[in-house]
Amino acid sequence: MKQLSALDTTFLNLETGTTPMHVGCVAIYDSSTMPGGKLDFSEFLNNFERKLPRIPVLRQRHVSAPMGIDYPYWISDPDFSLDYHIRHIALPKPGNWTQLCTQASRLHARPLDLKHAPWELYVISGLDNIEGMPEGCFALVSKMHHALIDGVRGAQLLAALHDLSPKPSYPNKVEPIIVDRVPTGVELITRAALNMPGNLMAKAKATTRHAVPLFKDVASKLLSNEKKRYLAPKTRFNGKVTSHRVFDAVSFDLTDIKSLRKLVPGSTVNDVMMTIVSGAIRHYLNSKGELPEKSMSAMVPMNIMPSAQQSTQGNHISFMFPAIYTDEADHVQRMTAINRENIAGKARQKQHNGQLLMDSTHLLPTTLTNLVIDKAIKYNVANRMKPLFNTVITNVPGPQLPLYHAGAKMLAFHGAGICYDTVGLFHIIFSYNGKISISFTSCQEMMPDPERYASCLKRTVTEMMKKLPVS
Repeated sequence: MKQLSALDTTFLNLETGTTPMHVGCVAIYDSSTMPGGKLDFSEFLNNFERKLPRIPVLRQRHVSAPMGIDYPYWISDPDFSLDYHIRHIALPKPGNWTQLCTQASRLHARPLDLKHAPWELYVISGLDNIEGMPEGCFALVSKMHHALIDGVRGAQLLAALHDLSPKPSYPNKVEPIIVDRVPTGVELITRAALNMPGNLMAKAKATTRHAVPLFKDVASKLLSNEKKRYLAPKTRFNGKVTSHRVFDAVSFDLTDIKSLRKLVPGSTVNDVMMTIVSGAIRHYLNSKGELPEKSMSAMVPMNIMPSAQQSTQGNHISFMFPAIYTDEADHVQRMTAINRENIAGKARQKQHNGQLLMDSTHLLPTTLTNLVIDKAIKYNVANRMKPLFNTVITNVPGPQLPLYHAGAKMLAFHGAGICYDTVGLFHIIFSYNGKISISFTSCQEMMPDPERYASCLKRTVTEMMKKLPVS
């Protein structure tokens, strides 16, 4: 048994019927490179099962202490069944991109059953009419609880499940599977009593290290002219979310995106992609007459795990909250400002060694978190408060060479994120094999027309490319 961190416990406690706290992906594969030249689900299942020893985390489910008096534990599920977690469905004709996005949206909207290991994988066949893809493709739509995985861990999982050639490789030696006995309530209460001194020390450390200095810093700025920096404008994406989702994605050549760095010397690919997202949001809200005068801001997750601990389970993340300058029409000026904002944000993170979020979660009693969330939902707090930020933008670098699963070549990979009250738009940037994609997940009521937003992303890239000097 391994105990969840305070941050991972927070992700579990944030789970509600309208805000399932799982992340996921939509990956497309070419079945013609598989043995026999087509998808054989039984062979796919067999290949996945033989790779499971590399990924013991997929066998784990959580058990909670009575009344939430301590952080939960991960146990190796004694009742684990691969047949429960992996399912096969097919799209009706013609099997196009819109149908796949609709199906992925429906699957992503459904909460996971947390009585099992918190993940599901859907094999979707019948993709015969997707532009740029050969007939007979299939997709993998995954869902995995954020308490179990973050972006870096997701990239590691991707590597463990895939091969560098159509011929699968498996562990040379398969160790016996060791499962855990489900602990009793008395055992969990006893562990909670033993853990109490350590938990109190962690809370005291978090308070002295970050909470008091941060409170003083924020209080002084709220009383000064910097008050406006801490209050993002409210948009259609910053109210109460429903239980319905939309998903879509667009892809670009990574070479083209890298060339856009010439617009602002010293800028990064991340600066370019954030400029594209902010430009698309600007176009989208402007088309609806809803563009706020003040700049919107984003939450940008950052991995803070030391490289020596990259195999450690759980989330090790912090956040930046940069302005994304949606009030600036000129793409070059906006990218210049975003580059400057990101440099300043990284410097602020360095001051706290990136540990502010990790430490702050220790200050939330496990029993209090659920109570606060329940009351916030009951009294519709999300529609009454101003957001701290407007959207999430996360960048996960992927491998720049082709990957294969069960012999099938992966052609595209798009991430799916979390929507929750006050933040109903989530972007995931992912680069793979010479391409880079921006995928987005939103509340269906907030964004009833995802294809329009996708076109805004493409339009922004086209406009930026036109600003490059002619060589």
